Amino acid sequence: FTEMPTNNFVESSFWNFDALFQPQQHPARDQHDTFFLQDPAEAPELPPGYTSKVKKVHSQGGYGSQGYKYDWRLEEARKNLLRTHTTSASARALYQLARQEKFSPVKYFSIDRVFRNESLDATHLAEFHQVEGVVADRGLTLGHLMGTLRQFFNKMGMEWEGVRGGAGGSPGSPLTLSLSPGISQLRFKPAYNPYTEPSMEVFSYHEGLKKWVEVGNSGVFRP
Repeated sequence: FTEMPTNNFVESSFWNFDALFQPQQHPARDQHDTFFLQDPAEAPELPPGYTSKVKKVHSQGGYGSQGYKYDWRLEEARKNLLRTHTTSASARALYQLARQEKFSPVKYFSIDRVFRNESLDATHLAEFHQVEGVVADRGLTLGHLMGTLRQFFNKMGMEWEGVRGGAGGSPGSPLTLSLSPGISQLRFKPAYNPYTEPSMEVFSYHEGLKKWVEVGNSGVFRP
């Protein structure tokens, strides 16, 4: 896997929403869900050719989609915000991949901060880290995606064993890292994302909360 660049916390609405086919009237684009910037309020420029294609898919459809049939506005796409997901980095990476003269399979990942105007509770924060992964190749299926997710969550279990110091100031045992079973109780639930089809939410059973909680979202990117 190659790490995607994610060093821009400030993102345009185009890459955060429009390039991912989220309609401009979607509730997630309201101020009660997203932090918008006042200065600079707008992105200086967007890729002109690609912007035109995104506009056409939104307003008229294309690539198997009938579109949303509304008047897509450039000024809305240029609004700056604190990115709500690192999928905006995936959109940029896939755009660059599509511009290559010859396609070659790739695997991308990123781990970085995202921001949402959320009410704080046990499963929601205004700022948190998101793990992102993208695999681009021919012949991939939903089964490949589910298998990759199971392997990823199973490998997340890690425990430190040993102590840093013994009684009376003696050195004690060194810390060692061992693998626990990881997150093995997973459920996949069909979901809707404007940028993937099919789409799945991933749930795991939380022993502390005594309930199933969402731990991931996934899907097969649409054209």
